[in-house]
Amino acid sequence: MDLNTSEKAQKLVLTVVVGKHENSWDLWVYPSQNEPIVKANQIMVVQKFDTRTINYLKNGGNVLLNITKGDIAPKKGGDIGVGFSSIFWNTSWTNGQKPHTLGILTNPKHPALAEFPTEYHSNWQWWDAMSHSNAMVLDDFTPDLKPIVRIVDDWFENRRTALLFEVKVGKGKLLISGIDLHTDLERRPEARQLLYSLKKYISSDKFNPEIKMDSDDIKSLFTY
Repeated sequence: MDLNTSEKAQKLVLTVVVGKHENSWDLWVYPSQNEPIVKANQIMVVQKFDTRTINYLKNGGNVLLNITKGDIAPKKGGDIGVGFSSIFWNTSWTNGQKPHTLGILTNPKHPALAEFPTEYHSNWQWWDAMSHSNAMVLDDFTPDLKPIVRIVDDWFENRRTALLFEVKVGKGKLLISGIDLHTDLERRPEARQLLYSLKKYISSDKFNPEIKMDSDDIKSLFTY
């Protein structure tokens, strides 16, 4: 089956039947070229929450901030060992051995993920994202702030940890990704597709965060 003509991101299931025996594998297929994003020139995609980004937001701009792994302050999630696999046995018995997390929880129908097929839980298309990410702890922010993609924390800590969340800053709107979506993209098809999905979302009218936050609160997440 030729998959080179695929024009849309999709999950496929390959099933092999031999006699009375059957096995199946999940496959994710992403187009080599996505359709151009309307209004792509009206958004900003950045790696740092700096003065230029803050001013752009205050003047009404839409921003996707995707961090570089290591930029999140230790007390804000930088010291959490995000792993695709779940905790090994029990962190209380392993002196906090990494990983510290138990996968993700999300809404597959959220428009931010419209071009990145997913279930409500972890599956293999999230391996790359979780391998290039830091968790972001939202405990110091309003409980009304609900992550688009939540990381399930160690049950001994049970922190409100996020991989993706959105807020209003000034007159602008901000989508924060704890995933590095800019490093080595030529070898990371999942990251390229997720980046496309997020960019398309923040370029659309569907991007309308409910919670407003000050830029100083956002800055508290980072080491710089």
